[in-house]
This record gives sequence, structure tokens and C-alpha cells, in this order.
Amino acid sequence: MRSDERTGTVHAGDAIPWLRRLRPQTVDLIFADPPYNAGREAWDTFESGAAYLEWTARWVREAARVLKPTGSLYVCGFSEVLADVKGVAQPHFPGGSCRWLIWYYRNKANLGRDWGRAHESVLHLRMPGFRLNVDEARVPYNAHTLRYPSHPQAKSSRYGDQRYVWQPNPLGAKPRDVLEIPTLTNGMREKTVHPTQKPLELVRRLVAAASRPGDLVLDPFAGSGTTLVACELTGRRWLACELDPGYRAAIAERVQTTAGPGAASGVGRAETVRRAQRRKLR
Repeated sequence: MRSDERTGTVHAGDAIPWLRRLRPQTVDLIFADPPYNAGREAWDTFESGAAYLEWTARWVREAARVLKPTGSLYVCGFSEVLADVKGVAQPHFPGGSCRWLIWYYRNKANLGRDWGRAHESVLHLRMPGFRLNVDEARVPYNAHTLRYPSHPQAKSSRYGDQRYVWQPNPLGAKPRDVLEIPTLTNGMREKTVHPTQKPLELVRRLVAAASRPGDLVLDPFAGSGTTLVACELTGRRWLACELDPGYRAAIAERVQTTAGPGAASGVGRAETVRRAQRRKLR
């Protein structure tokens, strides 16, 4: 393995040249939280929307090249931006598929006189051989479902004629394409210096759903290092790239704090949900 492909390392530099140096079809999952072209930071500002999409097409092309035939790519962004990003990204996944996920939050302060923002989106672009790790992404059933733990399907249901009786899965409910997780605000223990940091639970859940313990996960825009922390906690190997030296220093401190005896034990969401469901069903 090349020196810039050692797992558990953060490369200092620009993402696109770094991606070009990586070997093809060697990565299981890429989690990308790239600039949104929102203009709030110098690194988040492009000359035009066209320039942003041209840049996006270049890094997505390299990302798709390094993914295994069973791999996938998450791309975070505002919905109005990802609507255009999907058009330049999808062609690099021929024969694959794409799901549009929604990250919904209620706790964001919305100032000004426009629609308040309560969600962001995540594109999930998949190679033809990709299979979602559903059990690792399951969530606890709600109280209503647990009140009626098993029941026959209605006659109007597609399963009504088969006398199918639904029963709760011991690992929890099947994940939906809307994930309700609070956004990070100042004063939260998890918050770092990075202005666009994603919640660990959001990234952990997405990483667990699209990979397995021991898989190689890549983050080309490491930012606050949340992807790397999620990998440490779930037993995934990782590679990352970050241009800003200040963010790299924050990442190093954060990962060092996370890593340690038992940190990468590989205990996933399935076991966590299993324990939660047992408690609720008692």
C-alpha cells in the first residue's frame, strides 16, 4: 500500500489530487461533506454555480473510480444544491442507483424573513453490487408500534390474501429515508471549531448502513473528523483528506481522544437496538 494510503491517516492537501493517487476499486464507502457553495466561508465560495458543478464532477469522477463494485458514496448538501449535483454525479455510477435521504432537525435557530431551514439532504449513490446493511441501521420502534406487537394485515393490503401476520423485528424498525437527528449548536459538548460539523449520530448511522466492520471508509473533506470518529467507534478502517491545517489539528486531537482500548470494537447499531428493544418489550 502506498504511503498516502495508510489507513487511519489524514492527508494534508487538496482532495482531487489525493483521490487521483489512490488505487482504483479499493474503497468500500466514501462519506463526503463537501463545500455547499453557500458563500459563508472562503472555502465554501465558488465563482459561479457552473464552476461549482464542474468542480463537483471532477471529484465525484475520482471518487467513483476508487470505489469497489459493491461500494457507495454519500454526498451531503442543501437540497437546492444537490438537485443539480445529482445530475453531474449520477453518470459516474452506470448501472447503479441513487437514493435521496433527508436529515431533519427541529432545533435550528432561523433568523430573517425567509422559510426557516429544518433539513439538509444526503445523496446516496450506489454501485451495481451495493447492498444496504439494513440491520445495522435499524432504529427503535415507536410506542404505538410496540403497543401492538403483532397483527394480521388488512384485506386491502398486498399481503392480505396471504394471511401474513406482521411481527416486530428484534433488531428494531427498518430505517426510513428521513433521519431526525438534532443539528449541533454552540454549547453542545460534541461541537468543535468547524462551522459545518455534522452530528456523530447522523454519520455513524449512515456509515453503519453502507459498510461493515473492517471495511475501508474514505472522507475526502474531513472537516471536523466526524466520519473518522464514527469509523473508530464502529470498527471501520479509514482514510481522509483535509486542506486546512487548523482543522487537521482539531481532527488529530478528536480522533486521539476517541481511539483507545475497545474503541474500534465493531459493536454496531444492531446490538445497540437489540438491547433497547429488549428493555422496551419487558
